[in-house]
Formats: sequence, C-alpha cells, structure tokens
Amino acid sequence: MIEHRTHTLSRELMLAELTEICAKLVASGVERAAVSFGWDSNLDIDDMWVDVEVSLTALPEYLANAESAGTIEVGKADIFIKTEDIEFTLCHESDLHVTGSSPLVAETRSRWSNLGYEPYPVDPRV
Repeated sequence: MIEHRTHTLSRELMLAELTEICAKLVASGVERAAVSFGWDSNLDIDDMWVDVEVSLTALPEYLANAESAGTIEVGKADIFIKTEDIEFTLCHESDLHVTGSSPLVAETRSRWSNLGYEPYPVDPRV
C-alpha cells in the first residue's frame, strides 16, 4: 500500500494536522485509535511500538502529557496513530506520513498538496 509523506514541517504544523486528522476520523464515526511511539522516543526498545488504545478526542492531550513526561518530542520521535483503515505517523524526521484504505488518505494527501506540504508517494515494499 502506498504511503504519502510531506516535506519537513514545523512542530506547530504537525500538531495542526494531528488535530485535523482526529477531527475527520471522529466525524466519520471513529472514536479510538491505537497509538505507539517508535524511534527517538525516550523508551526502552521493548516498550517501543506497543499499541495503547486512546480516544481520538483525548489524543492531543495524551501526546502533550507524553511530551511533558519527556517520553516524546513531536517532530523528533515517531508517533504512530492507527485505526482499522488508516495509519497516520508524526515522524522523527519532522514530516507526516499517511497510508491505508480509508478515503481519508486521498483527502489528506489532497489537503497537504493544497497547503503546500508537497506530499509524495512512497512504496514501503521498496
């Protein structure tokens, strides 16, 4: 499945897109997502990529608390947000990724293009 990525974004723009994605998912009837932290988070390797179920309405606060605790820094650590048909990543390289079968993937790619984030496709199998 093709993944779409942005160019490097500021922390503020990354958080704005997180808010946008959460709002669109909630509007489509999705209430919860699996959230995990990866590369460059301040976790032991065994604690990375462990999904925690989080309410989408509480997700921004959940990430703010993780930042306050020193576990992550938005734009510096991988943050994965997964539902049944979409995966959204705030990457440790200060860009965003989206993939999945949801119509929201194409909508997000179009939004990013309109905002000048220059999304480009990546085939993860390569």
